[in-house]
Parts: sequence; C-alpha cells; structure tokens
Amino acid sequence: MNFRGTFRLLFLSTLSWLSVLELMIFLNSTFFEDLKELICKPYKEKIGDYDVGLRSQHWNDDRIAKLLREQVRVHCLVYLDQSDYKFGLLKAGHAKRSWGRRCNRLTIVDQRKITLLEAYRRTYMEFHNELDWLLVVYLDSYVIMENLRHMLAHYQPTEELYFSAHHAFYIYAHVGMVPTTDFIFSREALEQLVTRNCLQNEVFFRECLKRMRRGPSEDLLPFNVPDEVIPFSLRQEFWLWPCAFRAVYDNQSWESCFGKAIIFPYCRAMSMYTLEFVLYHLRPYGHVNPLPELRSSSLPTAVASRPSNDRVARYMYRSVRIICLVLTWQRNYMGAVRAVSETWGRHCNRVVYYGSSSVTILPGLEIVGLNISDSRSNLWGKTKAAFRHAYMHYGHEADWFYKADDDTYAVMENMRHMLQPHSPKTPVYFGSTFQLNNHVYMSGGAGYVLSKRAVKKLVDGVVKHCLPGDKGTEDYQMGECLRELHVKAYDSRDIYGRHRFFSLTLEHFLIPDHDEDDFWLKRYLLHSSGTGMQCCSTYSISIHYVSPYEMHFLETILYKSRPYGLIAGHPPLKTSRKRGLGTQQFRL
Repeated sequence: MNFRGTFRLLFLSTLSWLSVLELMIFLNSTFFEDLKELICKPYKEKIGDYDVGLRSQHWNDDRIAKLLREQVRVHCLVYLDQSDYKFGLLKAGHAKRSWGRRCNRLTIVDQRKITLLEAYRRTYMEFHNELDWLLVVYLDSYVIMENLRHMLAHYQPTEELYFSAHHAFYIYAHVGMVPTTDFIFSREALEQLVTRNCLQNEVFFRECLKRMRRGPSEDLLPFNVPDEVIPFSLRQEFWLWPCAFRAVYDNQSWESCFGKAIIFPYCRAMSMYTLEFVLYHLRPYGHVNPLPELRSSSLPTAVASRPSNDRVARYMYRSVRIICLVLTWQRNYMGAVRAVSETWGRHCNRVVYYGSSSVTILPGLEIVGLNISDSRSNLWGKTKAAFRHAYMHYGHEADWFYKADDDTYAVMENMRHMLQPHSPKTPVYFGSTFQLNNHVYMSGGAGYVLSKRAVKKLVDGVVKHCLPGDKGTEDYQMGECLRELHVKAYDSRDIYGRHRFFSLTLEHFLIPDHDEDDFWLKRYLLHSSGTGMQCCSTYSISIHYVSPYEMHFLETILYKSRPYGLIAGHPPLKTSRKRGLGTQQFRL
C-alpha cells in the first residue's frame, strides 16, 4: 500500500472514531434529552388506584388552622373535563384523599353527566347555608386550604366577590388535556349568579362576572405563557413551573411565590401525596416555623404573629459540626451548585463543592478543582480525593463529613438530630443501607455521613485497603473499603423503622406499588420501607434527584412558610433540660 493510501485509511479511521466520540457525547448531553422530549409523542401520567393512608403528628399545634376551618367554611368543587373519561374519577379521588380532606365539604363534578354551571346552581340550592365560599378547581390542582382560608379571612362572604386564575394547556405537562380556570366565589357572588340567570350558558356567565368585583388572584398561580419560554424539562413536576417562571423571568423571590401559594396547578396524582408529606409531616428538627399576624373584621379574634424559634437548631449546629462534600460537574455550577448554596448548603457548618475545575463566576462559593475528569465512571476516584482534601484542610473544624451529589437535598438539622447520640470518635457511617452479595454499603445518591474517626481511617488506609485508581462503582467500593477498615455501617432508620435517607424521589417510597416487583431498589434495600405515609420519617434527612426548583420549594416550606395556622412542633432534645432547651419553645 502506497503512502497516499495509508494516509487516506488513517484519516478515515480517525474521522470515524471522532464521529463515534461526538455521537457518544451528544447522546449523553442534556440537549439530546431535551430533543427526545420534543420529538417523542407526549405521554400523560399513569394513574393507579392506591391508598397512602393517613398520619398524625402528635407535636403539631393546629389550633389556628382548626379555628379558621370553623370560621371560613369552604365548599370545594373538583371537576372533570369530558376528556378525562378514562382516569378522571380516579384522580379526583386522590385529590379528595389528599388536600380535599381539609375542605368543609367536597363535591366531585363529572361534566359528562352535569355541566359545571348546573353544579354551581345545585351547590347553592343544597348547601348555601353551610358555606361561606365556593372553591372550583380542576382535578389537576393541589390546594393548600389553610393558605386559602388565610386569604379569604380578610374578606366578607357577604361581599359580591370572586377570584380566578387561568391555567393554559401545555402538551408536555403530562397532566390535563384542556386549558382550565379555577374560581373562588363568595356566598353572595354565588347567590347572584343563581338568581340573576347567569348560569344559562357560558356567555351569560362571563357577562355576569364582568359586573362583579374580582379580588387579587396572583396567589392562585395563574399561568398562561408561550410554550417557547418553558424548557423541555421537569415534565413530571410541571406544578413547579408557575413559581419557577416568576423567579426566572419576573425576578420574584422563590419565597414570595412558594410561601404564599394557594393553588398548585398541573399536579400529578403522585405529586399530590408528595406535597402532603412535605407540607404536613416533614420538618427540620429544632426549628419551629413562624406564624404571620391575622387581623380581620370577619373573625371574632385576632391572631398575633409569632416569630420562628430555632434555638434548639442553633445549639445543635454548634455541638454537631458537619462538613458537606458536594460532588458536582462544571456544567452544573450555575444550576445545581447555585441552588444548593442558596438552600440546604447554608445549614452545613461548611460546604465544599468538588468538580474538575475551580473556575466559577459564583461569588463566595468554595469550589475545589480535582485533577479528575467529570465522568460518572470516575466518581470513585473523585470521592476518595474529596474526602482526603476535606480531612486535610478542614478536619480540625468538623465532627462528621457528609458526602452528597448536587441533585440531593439534605435536611441538616435532622442529620444532627440522628448523629447527636453518637460519638465522632467512633468509626461509623450512616446512609440508605444497600446490600449486594451479602455486603452492606450506603447508597451514593442519598449521600452518606462518616464520623471523623471513620474519615481518618479512610484517608490513612485507602491506598492499602481500597480499590486503586478512579474507576469503580463509588458507593459499593466505599462500602467495601470501609468494611476492610473496620468502619461500621449503622442503621439510619428512626425508632418506628421509617427510612431517613432516600436514594430516589419520595414517590418511590410514598406510593404503594409504585415500582414493579423486580425493580432494582427492592433488590438492593437492606430494610424494606413501610407503605404509604408510614414509609418515611418525620425527620427524614436526604432525598435524591431533586431539581434546583424543588430545592427552593423545600427550603421555603421547611424553614419559612408552613400552611397557615400550623405550627410544626418537636419532641424535646434529650439534653435540653440541662441546657434550658425544654419543650416550652415548641408551644404557642
């Protein structure tokens, strides 16, 4: 073969390999995932018939919420469109068993049998003496009834008044088939609609509304923006987009939107139960949420404001010191890393981000560039290097070291609550306990926390006792390594056997029969989880696969704005009596 032929063959071979490499990079890119969402046929949520059960919280103080339920009586109408003939009634049942339990009365309206306008008339005729307000929402809505009553308490039901929010239809939202409008009518407004012949048809109805006063409705989260401005992501959690859009495009704070929201549209049935757990059960230990003032002429008594009380949380912050090691990729610095730094990362005693480069435009963040490429196959090497760096530079200021991914959300107060009885001088670690080939290890996605003694053993013995190099399954190899170093894996479940670390989203644990029997999680979990609301600890610690938007939602709900009138309390810390941190700070 002459020189020209050899050169041509070499050139074509190189070109082919470069093309294959480019294709592999493209297939692993977020752009390819977005393109799939755009091209593939949109699919709707799967709605099953399941029951997550109920759960109570002994330490809650809900006296204000109960008072408002008596004083602001809301009749809820949850309606189905004719296009919801397959699973509409099933989903409406989930709405009834979740947020609908807090209505004074709830009626499901199937528009194949009765029009919505006729349902208004019948509701007035049968229940007008039992209601102050009529709430009308589509079955995709999740309503925080306590926040709704807080808003309505400022108005008189004898006023001719209504509120409304339009929600456009988005083909990729995985929920709904039609654009919808949610309404809230005062008793007087409903009476006028009935007696003025406004319910004959939609034309008459709209004309009557023009003559009524419309109250401020922004907290119902109306959403009617062009499809083009919404990225092809979060399709299964589309309920986040109204607040995300306001934060990104309208420069509104996350807290002002998530904290005051009354209706979350575009909710899947499974999302309703996730919201139930987060809003009414999950809480950071030692942090008592604030209660805004409520003064209204329509209420017999005023509700005084109460500041947040984090005295116990601050004590735990000083006494159980945790450094957080967040493994990330450079492309995630502006998204995931920024979200972690603005949310749960603030509750670490120190948070350090480990990627391939320390170059960033984000001010005030401690990003360490490791000499390891950003690849999933290199996570083992990246994790070893991160622990070594953290121990060598910050070991003197930490008792525990928590490793997490940049799509993990952690409630650090709950981690301190779990770790408080244990000594950092004991070589132990905690996490979501997996088992493979009779070997126990902790899930990498949920994160795991090592005592200072365990990290010292890891740093000193990693070369001799652990898999060399960067390649390897990070969490499994860490378990094997720590076992060789005689570091014990402790059970992280609470006293009721409920899990506290979650390697997947909460719905995998909350929803009965969410996954098939042969799903990998069931094979790997050492301890099976409970079913429904009994799956997860009130003081859960970490959740994997949390988007930046969800992080802001969790941060707002857990620390700043609970459903109005609900004070999330806690049992006392075991050492609290000696230090003046008794139960009184958890009482109204």
